[in-house]
Amino acid sequence: MKNILKINKCLISVSDKSDIVKFAKSISAKKIDIVSTGNTYKKLKQEGIKVKKVESITKFPEILEGRVKTLHPKIFGGILGDVNNVRHLKDMQNHKLEKFELVIVNLYPFEKVIEKTNNIQKCIDNIDVGGPSMIRGAAKNYNSTGVVIDKNDYKEILMQIKNYGGLTLDLRKKLAYKAFYRTMQYDTKISVWMSRNILDKEYSDLLISASKPNKLRYGENPHQAASFYSTTKNKSTFFEKLNGKELSYNNLNDLKLGLKLTAEFSSPTCVIIKHAIPSSVSESKDIKSAWDRAYMADSLSAFGGVVIFNKKLDEQLARKISKVFLEVIVAPSYTEKALKILRKKINLRIIKIKNIIKLVKTFEKDITFLPGGVLVQEVDKFKVSINKLKVVTNKAPSKKEKEDLVFAYKVVKHVRSNAIVIAKNKTTVGIGSGNTSRVDSVQFAIIKAKRSFLGKRDNLLGAVMASDAFFPFSDSIKIAAKANIKAIIQPGGSISDNKVIEETDKEKISMVFTGKRCFSHY
Repeated sequence: MKNILKINKCLISVSDKSDIVKFAKSISAKKIDIVSTGNTYKKLKQEGIKVKKVESITKFPEILEGRVKTLHPKIFGGILGDVNNVRHLKDMQNHKLEKFELVIVNLYPFEKVIEKTNNIQKCIDNIDVGGPSMIRGAAKNYNSTGVVIDKNDYKEILMQIKNYGGLTLDLRKKLAYKAFYRTMQYDTKISVWMSRNILDKEYSDLLISASKPNKLRYGENPHQAASFYSTTKNKSTFFEKLNGKELSYNNLNDLKLGLKLTAEFSSPTCVIIKHAIPSSVSESKDIKSAWDRAYMADSLSAFGGVVIFNKKLDEQLARKISKVFLEVIVAPSYTEKALKILRKKINLRIIKIKNIIKLVKTFEKDITFLPGGVLVQEVDKFKVSINKLKVVTNKAPSKKEKEDLVFAYKVVKHVRSNAIVIAKNKTTVGIGSGNTSRVDSVQFAIIKAKRSFLGKRDNLLGAVMASDAFFPFSDSIKIAAKANIKAIIQPGGSISDNKVIEETDKEKISMVFTGKRCFSHY
């Protein structure tokens, strides 16, 4: 096999020392010389491994409380020296530089430290300088140096040394890529932290790094490839799949909206999503009742939908759900009996997400890629509450109507513009979305409300209506009045507000303003 780099000398300097003793013993047994720093040296020495201190090469002690130990020509010359370059070899010979064919480095735990403390000095002390420099130097010189930043690669390194007497060029290239990717992630974390904590302001540049833990079945359509990229340091997904086929792009897109909407509620709530639009939502005294109400509100749209619960799913509820064809079920937990029932449907995706509210709080930006750029906005975190509603009509809504208005506004915030939600008893009975006219959305929501709960005639009697943006004209109010809507919630802010309020008073409907538009295109 060509391009095998024989390993004679290895430099080890690791913050995470798990598995390093076993690795060092293995390469020492292969007659590979080991040079190490500080605490790593002490650890290996205590284990009886033959190891030299870095100072034995540099002839210079560690100084500044360990901040300077490897930053020396004797070390970096040994890392960066290219043995295929005649001039490099001459310099190395003249200056008596020892070549390091293998460099094992992992970095100070900066990411973990900033999660545990706000102490500026402690965080700064955990910004690694020598480590990234050695990693970058070794990665740049992959033709002559192997670099290892991940303990999960120890096994393959040892296997190649055993089988080939050294490292293949393909492996060295892979390790170099991983090394630069790691230093990029590390520097990104430091840059963001410094902007927020040292400059005391939000960083101006958009810095994103993500790894691909999941290849999806396909994108919006079967001919489009798609993947899920993780932004977490452990490269994991935010969910646990307990059953069913792999998730598709559309499943996750539905899930994104469903989680945001579900996080609006702490009481037992069921959210049903279809094609990234809420088809029905219900908040109730228990999760079984929430499912019953949400399903009956629009059973036709629920077919093939994504259902999110914010409470544990038990056997009784599982039996009900199993009678309906669904793509995905999400809950914070399941009883064993419930899982046994649901798993009978081998394709049904059963997803576990422990704390939906906490997870959604990590959403900070909505990002859309455009040609040559990225469109970014803050996530809408506005919360509406009963005591902050501004009554603008002669008639004030009752306590029950206010509760329904707040419920409807929480839902309409997550419906595509122009969004209208009609609700009753904290359950959606009609949703109008994605229309180019608000009047069309009102009419569509009424049509769906008349169909809900198996077409019961009294569905609209005493119902309330929420709008994601102001009513530019009073035409929607007239339509709502004919449908027996009793209360309306909207942001307000139109130049026609007075005319709209006048029409609402005329129809003896109560209206409240939130003062905040929640228009959403997604």
